[in-house]
Amino acid sequence: MLLPVTRTLTNRYAIVLLCLVLAGCQATPVNQSQAAAVAPVDALLEQARDLQTRGFSQQALPLFQQAATLARQLPPAEQTKSRLGLARSHYEAGHYGVAIELLEQVLAQTSPAPLRVEALNQLATIYSTLNNPGKARDYFDQAEVAAAGASTGLQASLVANRLRHEMDYANRQVLPALLGRSWLLLDRLDSESGGAEIRISLAMLYRRATLDYAQDDVWLSRALPLLLQVAGLEAVQQDNRLLSYALGYQGQLLLEAGATNMAVAQLQTAAFLAHSSQAYESAYLWEWQLARASRQGQQTDIAISQYYRAISTLERVRQALIDGSPFTFHQKIQPLFTELSDLLLQAASQGPVAARQARLQQVQLILEQAKSAELQDYFQNDCVIPDESLDLGHIEPATAVIYPVILDDRLVMLVNIGSEVHQFERPVGRVELEALVNDFRYVLQDDLGDDDYEELGEMLYELLLADAEPLLQASHISTLLFVPDGVLRTIPMSALFDGGQFVIENYAVATTPGISLTLPRPLDVQAASLFAGGVSDAVQGFVALPGVPSEIANLKSLYGASTLQNDDFITAAIAEQLASAEFSIVHIATHGHFDSNPQQSYLLAYDDKLSMDALAQSISGRQGSEHPLELLVLSACETAAGDQRAALGLAGVALKAGARSAMASLWQISDAATVEIIDTFYAEVTTKGVSKAKALQLAQLKLIAQPRFRHPNYWAPFLLIGNWL
Repeated sequence: MLLPVTRTLTNRYAIVLLCLVLAGCQATPVNQSQAAAVAPVDALLEQARDLQTRGFSQQALPLFQQAATLARQLPPAEQTKSRLGLARSHYEAGHYGVAIELLEQVLAQTSPAPLRVEALNQLATIYSTLNNPGKARDYFDQAEVAAAGASTGLQASLVANRLRHEMDYANRQVLPALLGRSWLLLDRLDSESGGAEIRISLAMLYRRATLDYAQDDVWLSRALPLLLQVAGLEAVQQDNRLLSYALGYQGQLLLEAGATNMAVAQLQTAAFLAHSSQAYESAYLWEWQLARASRQGQQTDIAISQYYRAISTLERVRQALIDGSPFTFHQKIQPLFTELSDLLLQAASQGPVAARQARLQQVQLILEQAKSAELQDYFQNDCVIPDESLDLGHIEPATAVIYPVILDDRLVMLVNIGSEVHQFERPVGRVELEALVNDFRYVLQDDLGDDDYEELGEMLYELLLADAEPLLQASHISTLLFVPDGVLRTIPMSALFDGGQFVIENYAVATTPGISLTLPRPLDVQAASLFAGGVSDAVQGFVALPGVPSEIANLKSLYGASTLQNDDFITAAIAEQLASAEFSIVHIATHGHFDSNPQQSYLLAYDDKLSMDALAQSISGRQGSEHPLELLVLSACETAAGDQRAALGLAGVALKAGARSAMASLWQISDAATVEIIDTFYAEVTTKGVSKAKALQLAQLKLIAQPRFRHPNYWAPFLLIGNWL
């Protein structure tokens, strides 16, 4: 199973390994009646593999399913072939659980060695995708042992897959040996069709090893000759898709080497071939490289146009590129949006005011598009994006919308007040900023008895808000709505420190994963109904939460909440309760965890872990209702410090659950502090009718005023996400 630089190439040509494997198998003897039955199965498999090779995994899926059904009466080898093809189609469609089950069935049977290797290889790839490097490495080890003495093509494919996996998880120490093995295998590899894909994969892995993982420059020097060799193969010249990859990656390497004219010629041909084959998933890559070439040539307007063209092409296939991997968006999509934003920001620093405003508004639109794409990638679902969206110009005057844009060499803050966008910049590199933010999170999350949080909070305040402060005051801003980027999702902006006060002491603060994903409407207090549930007992290896009973009891006595607690708070009862009544507020007080893999994010029920998918399904039946869920409160959640992808899940929890807004914690805090914040928040929202952002501000100020709770550890982790009104 090949894993080239883009998943698209995986989709198009990864099946070649399976074809090589199947071709190398010894046929199982069959009798005459079995031979008659094999023919239609083989025909279906051939059709399905052809569709899969050309990237149409969804269309291949029913053919593989039909072949698997027919193959049940056939010898084991025939059944195994159909299961492997079916597993691959499910993998390509993102049905990882089904694919794993099928592959485990293959391993449970006595199968020919090449088929067993393929099953192990697929399992390793799936677990690598699912951010489980331990299991992935175990299956890779088993596959390599099983592949001893196998064909050169099979061994080379395994090494290529292993290289990609180890790079994804930054395991530098194993790279030299894997690179050396791959080169020895390439020297023995025939130039059949399967060899072409392996060479393309390894060429770009050699580039990545040198540029991103500081391996010897000799590997980069070998990449271009490999691609030239592939482009010269007769079989490749007759395959527009494959030739497009060979020429496109040649163009990329030439561009990076400074041979711009030669690069542009190769990239233009590659883009033409990709479009002519409707291979938009590679066409956007070559258009992206052409934009980089124009930017290097100081042709700003042309470069901007080409970046937009690449994004437009990407949108045709972006959903198909989503594979649940923590690397997909970061490696394949985000840099495209970031580079265009950077170029537009540079262009906005020059020219007349009207033109600058137009550029800055373009940047905000690009940022919004990127944030929507990132959430879709994280949740593996385009349905997390609401049908309605908010225009920046329709936000009330007292609210400032703040977009931090983290670039490699600087931090740009875009502050939107009314219809005007203001730009501020600080010359701080991405690496330096991330280190500062991670240090700040560390001193916030643990009360170490010192005031280091003030010094670090002041350093971040200087970078993020100090330049905009006069503008905020002159505009009488009372609420700051942050649309955080990257590592900034992992910290509470309320705890930034101006040298004398926390930001929350001057402004109500809310965050949102994107303005276009937010619908700001006040809560209808008169019609508000509330459900509260949670677990205080120590169950499933988790410690007790003794503050939960009083938290739920207060919500029941003061606001008439329907409640489920401890052994009543089980998954089936939760689903039934949430589906049976149109609560406007759902409050859950139990251990919760947000992970970089959304499938491992959960809320703890008494009997099991409640996944985000299960929570969303419980609420989903009411999304077309006239009374949508207004607020989801999660009062004992946590995300790992420094885990930007996990924080993205927390930021998107309201969208996933179909709620207009959420209040959740970045880390767990004391029961006493939690109860006080929750009580004050609900009192302000439900009885005084203030905005949710203002209610959280007042609750946090109440704790800050108490010496025992002044440290941000006790009040800062609660974030209001989404609708702040």
